[in-house]
Amino acid sequence: MHTMGFQYRLSQRKMYVRRESMDVVCRRIGALRALQRHREEVRKVVYVDETWFTTRMSHSREWVDTTQAPFNTTYSRQLPPGEGERFVVVAAGTDEGFVDGSYLCYPAKTNQGDYHGEMNGELFMRWLTTQLLPSLPEPSVLVLDNAPYHSQLTEESRCPTTATRKADLIRWLEQHNISIPPAATRPELLLLCQQNHPQPQYKIDNTIHMLGHDVIRLPPGHPELNAIEHVWGL
Repeated sequence: MHTMGFQYRLSQRKMYVRRESMDVVCRRIGALRALQRHREEVRKVVYVDETWFTTRMSHSREWVDTTQAPFNTTYSRQLPPGEGERFVVVAAGTDEGFVDGSYLCYPAKTNQGDYHGEMNGELFMRWLTTQLLPSLPEPSVLVLDNAPYHSQLTEESRCPTTATRKADLIRWLEQHNISIPPAATRPELLLLCQQNHPQPQYKIDNTIHMLGHDVIRLPPGHPELNAIEHVWGL
């Protein structure tokens, strides 16, 4: 490096490096250990995810006829302008390929923004219970990320938020048999609720367990741990 003219000195700009919180680190380790355990038990692991495509998507490279001029219409495919109609895809796959009967594709309402806005908990639950789970021939392990429509909490595990009224905070504490200090203010009540936050229980997880399957939830920011993400990339 020195012979090339470089010197190691203070940078002229700040470098920001994102660090994972300890919670995410532990969740990642827990997910990997759970995957390893289920594979050692020879359980079928099913990867679930969504993606999108447009009717005019194209590759950056293709076979072209070099005997023709580049501006000739026969040199390469002629694609109409614009991206075309957008579709959302939901599917599940295993080490043997896509699960038969799990494929769902429907047109998106808009061509802008993230496709997650085109999916909701009710639609995902209907797909899960009517298409995917009936198609699994044996008790399996489903791998899910933490998309909002995968993570709808049950009423029992919901905790008040900063938008909750004082009367509702008191009601929640009384329902959970938590003693309330006399003359407690709203911030004190909210802190008391947060300190007694129940363990999260998800509607999706309960449905999957009820039908004899298990769930592994991936930590945020780790799509590479979901094998189907790599398939979507191709």
